[in-house]
Amino acid sequence: MKTKINHLSKLVMFYLMFASTVFSQSITNTLGTGGVFTIKDATNNFFTLSQSTGQVNILRSLRLENTTSSSLGVLFKGTNPFLHNYGTENTFLGINSGNFTMTGIYNTAMGSNSLSFNTTGSYNTAVGWNSLFYNTTGNQNTAVGLSSLVFNNGGNYNTAVGYSTLPYNTSGSFNTAVGWLSLNSNINGGLNTALGVQSLYSNNGGYNTALGVQSLYSNNLGGYNTAVGNGSLYSNLGGSWNTALGYISLFSNISGFSNTAIGHQALYSNTTGTSNTAVGDSSLYLNTSGNGNTVLGRNAGSTITTGGNLTCIGINSQPISGTAINQITLGSPSITALRCAVQTISGVSDARDKKNITDLSLGIDFLMKVKPRLFNWDKREWYNNNVSDGSKMKETPTAGFIAQELDEVQTTENSEWLNLVLKDNPEKLEATSGNLLPVMVKAIQELKEENDLLKQNNEKLSAEVVSFKSINEKLSAEVEAFKSISEKLVKLEQKVNELNSIKHTSFNGNKVSMTNSK
Repeated sequence: MKTKINHLSKLVMFYLMFASTVFSQSITNTLGTGGVFTIKDATNNFFTLSQSTGQVNILRSLRLENTTSSSLGVLFKGTNPFLHNYGTENTFLGINSGNFTMTGIYNTAMGSNSLSFNTTGSYNTAVGWNSLFYNTTGNQNTAVGLSSLVFNNGGNYNTAVGYSTLPYNTSGSFNTAVGWLSLNSNINGGLNTALGVQSLYSNNGGYNTALGVQSLYSNNLGGYNTAVGNGSLYSNLGGSWNTALGYISLFSNISGFSNTAIGHQALYSNTTGTSNTAVGDSSLYLNTSGNGNTVLGRNAGSTITTGGNLTCIGINSQPISGTAINQITLGSPSITALRCAVQTISGVSDARDKKNITDLSLGIDFLMKVKPRLFNWDKREWYNNNVSDGSKMKETPTAGFIAQELDEVQTTENSEWLNLVLKDNPEKLEATSGNLLPVMVKAIQELKEENDLLKQNNEKLSAEVVSFKSINEKLSAEVEAFKSISEKLVKLEQKVNELNSIKHTSFNGNKVSMTNSK
């Protein structure tokens, strides 16, 4: 039997070699059950066909001509082209992959219908069913995945990796999409980078970067956004220049721009707010439309809703209310010391920025109505029901003021403009006792004036005392002189008396003598 098959194979080879030149006819060879048709030389098999399996084995190489038309150098599957290299340095593998009219060069397509409509597009790589299907003039695109870049027409330098990535892109260029349905709706947006399932799904803007599942999912025309983290900037439609880093950070943003959110849920509720910066887990969480806020720390500024130009630094640091404006909060409510290399804070005070400058009328009389107090902290927020019962009261006392008392003084004195009490949140009054400084200075000046007056009066009294002392000394001297004169007069009187006595005695003696003479 084997001898007959060898003889038959030689006969077939003879007919194959000479049939076209000698005569034209059909050749039919029938293999018996289990038979094998073999083409070989003396020692090597080159071709075998098994009757039992129908399997054909080519035991050496199979050579196709370079494809120059649809009928030359093409391997078909059924009636459809399956493998060819039409054009210059092009390679096409897959049913209807590529075509036979293009002039584009250095293209590689693998998958049914890949690069089917290409005309002048060059340096493209398409792997997957319908990948770069409608591309005509686009260059240097890379599509890997079913329907990736399927509608791209003239877009250039795009990279799409994953099922249906950049499928509707037509003219957008310099886009990179990696992940299932990433940049799914992009048509002409350019310079976008999407890495993650459904990242930049609805995008048609430009210069966006999304890294994470559904990051920048809803973005339409927004540009220059950066979202890193699953769901970051998920709801953004037209907002631009936003940066979100962290799981669902800036999740609700719609049109807000120039925001920076770093941390899990940072700026989560923001919709239209702009120019906000939040760093920390859940920082600025409730902000919706507030602008110009800056917070740093876990939960920092998380109660802010529509407030603006607020700064909160430190874990759980919060402004007086969610709608406050133009405030700075340093640290959480538990902070007990504020440390710095200097002891004062400079403030704007240029005279060129002020009008109606007059002397302050409030002074010592106002301060005498202010009541400095000693107290122990027992904050309501330390209790579950927000009602203090004294069980958590601090042992160490603190000196300060009572907000309600300060407010009463400034109200009765018609000086609420001092702003000694922040009342934005009626449930949590705060004292700004630093505003008392001008009043204290005025009071000191008033005391100084009173002291100077007293000093002047004292100097006058001292001068009068000196003058009185001089007069007294003169009087004392005169008294002494008068006393001396008095003493002399006394002595003179004594002498006079003595003389009178002697004279009287002498007179009487003479009288006696005269009597005797008679």
